[in-house]
Amino acid sequence: MVWFLVGAVIVAAAIAGLYWRWSKRINAQIAEGGALEWERLKQNEPALIEGVDRAKFDAIYHRVHFPRFPKYALAAVAGFVLALPVTFSLLFAVLWIAEKLNLTPDAKQIANHYLVDNGHMRLIHDATPDVAYYYLQDLGGFYYFFGVLLAWLAIVAFVMRRFHQRRPGHLREEIIRARK
Repeated sequence: MVWFLVGAVIVAAAIAGLYWRWSKRINAQIAEGGALEWERLKQNEPALIEGVDRAKFDAIYHRVHFPRFPKYALAAVAGFVLALPVTFSLLFAVLWIAEKLNLTPDAKQIANHYLVDNGHMRLIHDATPDVAYYYLQDLGGFYYFFGVLLAWLAIVAFVMRRFHQRRPGHLREEIIRARK
């Protein structure tokens, strides 16, 4: 698990580096487009940009035109990686507490009651009764699977909520909002 996390952190760092390089290139393109738009608005719609200086306009133009999804997707992937050890720890703690309070069923007793009849398994007649016990123990993996899935869904819900809450409007709306 540790080597998986180390590898995942290295991959996430590489992706973050690629994102940083990409965003520098995009920032240069946005700055060029912002300069052209500033000149166009200054000539054609001076009343719109009245009270907004060039630095403020550049910040507004960048906020409106910079692609936001890659940053949020990277944050979600980083959240997935960082949430794994926390999720596994919490799931193990819940299972440990449940076992200490005798809230978990005994796999051997359930196997003997439901899956074994006269020394043979009911489902697979050639298997020994121990197979039923191991089968029921393996069903506990679903607990971890759905626990991780729930944690990842919570991360996606959080990231997408932030993505949509912070969505900028169109350039004209943002300029008008900045003048107020």
